[in-house]
Order: sequence, then structure tokens, then C-alpha cells
Amino acid sequence: MFDYPIFEMPFIGQRMLMAINAIIHVFVSHGGAVGGSVVLAAMAWWANKKNDMQAYNLIYKVVMVFFIISTSVGALTGVGMWIHANILSPNAIGGLIRVFFWKWFIEWIVFNFEVVLLLLLFMTWKKNQETPEGRAKTVKFGVYYAISSWLTMVIITAILAFMLTPNFDGQPWVDPEVYPGNVDYNNALFNPTWWPSLAFRTFTSIAFAAALAIMWTWIIATFSKNEEDKEAKARLIKFLAAIMLITVPISAIFGYWYYTEIPAAALSMIPTAVMTRAFEDRFDLMYLMAIGVGASIIVTTIIAYFSPKRMPYLAASLMVAGFLVLWGYEERVREFIRKPFLIYNYMYSNGIRTTDVPYLNKVGILKHAVFLDESKKVVNEDKSNILEVGKSIYQIECRICHTENGINGLKGLTTGWSHDAIRNRLNNLPGGGTPYMPPFVGTDAEKDALAAYIKSLNTKGVIK
Repeated sequence: MFDYPIFEMPFIGQRMLMAINAIIHVFVSHGGAVGGSVVLAAMAWWANKKNDMQAYNLIYKVVMVFFIISTSVGALTGVGMWIHANILSPNAIGGLIRVFFWKWFIEWIVFNFEVVLLLLLFMTWKKNQETPEGRAKTVKFGVYYAISSWLTMVIITAILAFMLTPNFDGQPWVDPEVYPGNVDYNNALFNPTWWPSLAFRTFTSIAFAAALAIMWTWIIATFSKNEEDKEAKARLIKFLAAIMLITVPISAIFGYWYYTEIPAAALSMIPTAVMTRAFEDRFDLMYLMAIGVGASIIVTTIIAYFSPKRMPYLAASLMVAGFLVLWGYEERVREFIRKPFLIYNYMYSNGIRTTDVPYLNKVGILKHAVFLDESKKVVNEDKSNILEVGKSIYQIECRICHTENGINGLKGLTTGWSHDAIRNRLNNLPGGGTPYMPPFVGTDAEKDALAAYIKSLNTKGVIK
């Protein structure tokens, strides 16, 4: 059950560590790789078709930026995602790999093709631009790169969607009594939110990449000493804005479809996910925020299309900022609305399977924690080690979402609470207005130990 060593991230906590890595990776993978591959291929095709060598040379400089960011920040955060997921939630990763092993294996193979094609696209650009045939070859590399990049999104999106909706037409994806043996792989793959989330991510990524390309085109051309870059800037920005005029409305349509497929219980937590618990009932503010972000993207896109020569840098930056806010909140909301689960109705956010709860409530949560010292598993008769046992329980059940005295710290959340108040709160989980918290799992003795440990965080001199 708990066959892995415990990793703790002081102050910022596990959740924030993963969030920082994940959001940066999404910015780069969606805007720089998936959407970027489509936009780069489209720009190369457009310049070649128009025989616009000024624009073609400017596009190469934009491609260079995308290439550097994708192969550095994108690669590092991609590896970081695997490292963080494995040390923070090994049970969840293990469960997902059992269901999606071959699909994930295929994704890794396709990813390797994607990297090779990106290298070919960039490294042969200058050589191929000398002849129409060479430029046509570059366009082909771009198309193949776009296809391979999108296929990685197809598979990863299926896994992410599965974590929220692991049911298909009401049929369970797996018999929980025999998991991971009896898995319906097709139902797991073709889960209800896969298609809408894939469509939403695809077109939003293309629009985001076009916005990034507009910003970098503006920067490169404005500060370039090459007059040809300045002359080509407006034409290229207008073409990129045309891509956005097509993809932004389509993204909104698929975004609404995605929204309608989210389970009702998860849907009810969107305001909390967007604006914290203080605004959990304010759907109106959530809609206003969405309208504001959408309006900033639409207005700047119209400016870019109809007035590319006079488009200010502020507009280009605001366009990108709108997408950054959109993607940042989309990732937070997608992760938050699954709570209290990591895999909906199967595994709680702390890695405990729902089907194991009755057993663990009888024998205790620490019995199978093989990496903990025996002295930290059972409270002594004189209760001399109750804080050590309580901390062990905190590390298993609470550390994924909470810290001791940092972000979402238990010390601050329970200031002024008595031991009985803390224990009563543990009894009532996930009630008390926190449906996103899993129930306490373990024996009454373990519950007392956890309450004592949490209480000790606000008592000087007793924390061990």
C-alpha cells in the first residue's frame, strides 16, 4: 500500500511544487510545441506560397525562439513532471501506468519522432530556403512535426481526462475488487471528457502559439537592424492574427462542450478553484473574469488583423498575457475539481484507494508504511511518541495538500484550536464546507495522534 519513501517539500509544499512545474510545462508544450508546431508549419507554408522571402527569413528567427524554448524549458519541465509525479504520488502514477502502459509507451515513441522532426525543421531551414523544392521540404518537415506533436497531446489528454471521468456511458472502467487486472482499456481511453478536452486544447494551443508568434515577430522585427524584417512584420502579424480569428471562436465552442461534460460534483467546485474558498458561491465573478480574459484576447486579435503596422507592443503582450491567465487557471481548475480524488472515485488525493478505506480503518494507516521506523507507527502506552506517530500520519495523509507552516499550512489553519476541536474536524471530514478534502483514514488512536501533532504546531517547545 505505502511502499515508497516519503518526500516533503518545505514551505511551498508538494502541491505548489507540482503546480509550478506543470503550468510552466503547459505554457511551453501547448504554446511552443503542439500549437507552435502547427503555427510554424502554417507560417512556412504561407511564406512559401506567397514567395515572400522577407517573411520567410523573419519566420526563421521566430522558429529559432520556439526551438530554443521547446528544447530547453519544455524538455526540463517535461522530465520534471515525471520526477515530481513519481515522488509525490507514486500510487497514482502506478495506477495510471497499469491502465495506459502501451498508450504511454506509444506516446514516448511519438515524442522522439517529434524531437527529431523539430531538429530537422530548424537545422535544415537555411539550407532548404535556397530553392522552391527545399522550401517545400521544410514545409513537409513542419507538417510531420505538427502531426507528431499533436499525437502526443492526443494520448496525454486521454490520461488527464480519464483522471476526471474514468467512466464511459455509466459503465465502470474497472472492477475495483480486481484492479488492476480487469481493465476495459477502450473505455478508459474513450472517456467522456477526452474528445471535448482534446478539441479545446488543440485549438486553444494553436491560438496561443499564434499569439506568441505575434509577440516574438513584433520584438524581433522592431529591434532588428534588417529593414526587410521590419517590412515583413505587418504581413506576418496579419497572417498570424487570421489564424487566431479562426481558432479563438472554435476554442470557445469546444471549451463550452468540455464544460458541459464535467460531472456535477466537480462542476460545483469551479468557483472555489478559480477564486479560492472565499468566493466559492460567486459564479458571477468567475464569469466576469472569463469575459475579461476573453475580451482582451479578442480585442487584441482584431487590432493585430486590421492594424498590424500600428499594433503596439502592449497589445501583443496583453494578448499573450490573456492566454497565460487562461492556461494557468485551466490547469488549476482541472486539477482542483477532481478533489478529493486523484483518480475520480478510485483514489483519493493522498494516494489512498477508496476500496482500501474500510480495511485501513480497522488495521491502521501506518501498518503498511514500510519506510517508517517501527517506533513511529504505534503510540506507546505512556504516549511518549504520540507526536512522532502523528507526524507519520500527517506525512501520509496530509502532506500532498498541506505544509506544516508554509503555503496552506496546518499551523495557520488551526491557530487557537483545541485538541478536541481538531479531532472533531477530523471526524467530520470531508464535511464542514470542504468537499475537496478526503476523509480521515485510520484508527481512533491514529486520529488522536494526528490531532495531537497538529495541535503541537501551535505549541512552542513540543514539536519533535
